[in-house]
Amino acid sequence: MRDSDCASLTEAECRAGAAGWESLGEYDAVQGDQPWIEAYAEACRPYGAIVDEQDYLEGWDIGHAEFNRRVNVN
Repeated sequence: MRDSDCASLTEAECRAGAAGWESLGEYDAVQGDQPWIEAYAEACRPYGAIVDEQDYLEGWDIGHAEFNRRVNVN
C-alpha cells in the first residue's frame, strides 16, 4: 500500500477523517515501519491538509502491538 521511502498520498487520503489516519498508522506499524508523520505532513501540505497526528499514533500503537505479537511468536 505505501512505499515508506516516498510518502505519497492522494488528496482524499490527506483529508481522511480520524478513522483514515488511525488505519494508516496501524498499517504502517504492522508492516514494521516507524511512524511517518513528517513525511505524510509534507505530502499533504500541497492540499492544505494536516495530518491527524493523535489518531495516526493511536493506530500506530495498535499496529505496533500486533507487529510485536507476530514477531515474538514461539
